Amino acid sequence: MEHRYAVRSRVFERVEIWDGQKKYGDFETENWCSGGIFVKNCHNEIDYFGGKYFTIKCSLNPNLSYQASYSAIAVHKTNAGIGFRWSHRQYSLE
Repeated sequence: MEHRYAVRSRVFERVEIWDGQKKYGDFETENWCSGGIFVKNCHNEIDYFGGKYFTIKCSLNPNLSYQASYSAIAVHKTNAGIGFRWSHRQYSLE
């Protein structure tokens, strides 16, 4: 059973999903909140690693001088995508 403590907003942004040096690809988000993110159509590219840390990077935006990346833990997988919970393990601006 999933427990959400924050309201997720429908946000359609392009993100990259990384596992260390391995990039799984570019995907679109379904929703986003302070507690986590749901990424669409990545379920066929990524085996479900419940509890595994991934890096979610916002796709390069030419209007910004940095690229934000966030650490997240995979918490559930559906036929629509994978839900990630934000982790305080790492945060960086490249």
